[in-house]
Amino acid sequence: MHAEMPAVQALLGVSGLTREAAGTVNGRAALLGLDALLGVPGLPQSATGQTAILTGQNAAAALGEHYGPYPNQQLRDMLAQDSLFKTVLDAGLSAAYANAYPDRFLGRVSRDKGRLSANTNAAFMAGLKLRSGRDLQRGRAISAVFSNDFWPEPDVKLPSLTAYQAGGQLVALAEDHNLTFFEFWYSDILGHKMDREQSLKILGMLDDFLAGILDSMDFENSLLLVVSDHGNLEDWTTKKHTYNPSLTMLVGAGVEGLVPRLHSLMDIKPAVLFYLFG
Repeated sequence: MHAEMPAVQALLGVSGLTREAAGTVNGRAALLGLDALLGVPGLPQSATGQTAILTGQNAAAALGEHYGPYPNQQLRDMLAQDSLFKTVLDAGLSAAYANAYPDRFLGRVSRDKGRLSANTNAAFMAGLKLRSGRDLQRGRAISAVFSNDFWPEPDVKLPSLTAYQAGGQLVALAEDHNLTFFEFWYSDILGHKMDREQSLKILGMLDDFLAGILDSMDFENSLLLVVSDHGNLEDWTTKKHTYNPSLTMLVGAGVEGLVPRLHSLMDIKPAVLFYLFG
């Protein structure tokens, strides 16, 4: 039995988020399968995949291999120069990185000791705020697994928040920015653990989170883009990543105009810029 994601399935009009369903396009949403291999042998990895998404460049080809999970200096240089965050800010628009981090982690980052994903590296180097538990208290951030119940700082008193409510909270933050980015990495951890039970649970929470976004967002003036840097969680028979396309979902304004522009991970940044600037 595969995961049921009723909110997303109803939106797309599909029976499941499968490779076979990729290519589904309707008036409000689309589900695509993007190339994550990028012409480079080996299994796709997080650092090069995320760098390709954020820079529009073939990071794996630049390194001569798929690389991860954390970016090396060459990838960090690419992100510092050409990330989507930097491009948007340089154009005079606003951007927000929605993830909240514990103070202990933020302290390591300030001392240049933290291990950051390519996504978080790009945000930090572009000058975006890395949010904390205090931002969660004010409803201006999202925790890694949506609900505040799992926040690792017991001395930080947080309001109760379901995954559905977290989706609405992300929309409220996004209303104040031209670009808002949230990194959801927990599914990758569960994929490596081959934990079917927890995978089904987290996919249910992800569907609730997306339902909260869908019920709060303005479909006429907003675009929701959900993209993975590689395959993993969809195959419970392996601890490794997969060669599958990256399932990508678009919802809201401009979907039909963006679909023909999206073929690989390198097309995400140009598509977002086309949506923002035309």
